Amino acid sequence: MDFEKLIQEFPFIQELSSTDMFGFLEHTREVKLSAGDVFLEQGSRKGSIYFIKSGLVRSFYTDDKGEEITNRLRCENEVLSSYEIDLFNEPSRFTFQALEPTELISIDSAVMRKLLDDNPRLEQVRRYFMKKTISECLSAIDDFILLSPEKRYLKFITEYPQLINRVPMKYIANMLGITPVSLSRIRKRIASKKH
Repeated sequence: MDFEKLIQEFPFIQELSSTDMFGFLEHTREVKLSAGDVFLEQGSRKGSIYFIKSGLVRSFYTDDKGEEITNRLRCENEVLSSYEIDLFNEPSRFTFQALEPTELISIDSAVMRKLLDDNPRLEQVRRYFMKKTISECLSAIDDFILLSPEKRYLKFITEYPQLINRVPMKYIANMLGITPVSLSRIRKRIASKKH
């Protein structure tokens, strides 16, 4: 387990007493996934907070017609969780799937909630996760309102340049709210501007 990277993402671990730290680490587990493996189903009420040691994960919603709508992509050294389960104790609206061989460190959401409840001094941790979740949601909404599809794509490749050759274009297009054909046109337009 890469404790150094885990502590970078969860700095509050260093503030725990040795008993609490042991309790936290005791409840984490390593998960190894193959490409295509689903590790959280839409509608599930039992979730975890996942730290991605290596690999690539997407979350998606399946609509009434059976269409999958990708909403997030996460890769190494990022955290992924179902905010519906973590913040509201509601069923997850999304399915989580590994897109390539992936290694995760996970801690059950209920265990994390109990850890925070039992340590009032760690209320800042709860606020951190809430702020991060709200910030991501508001940023996504703002992007759809304020940015053109081309600017949304440019923002994506600026923030996640490492994903362009790792993620099928249909997932990126889906996440940006456009069709794969539209994304192809945008990419050609951008490429022509560079020449």
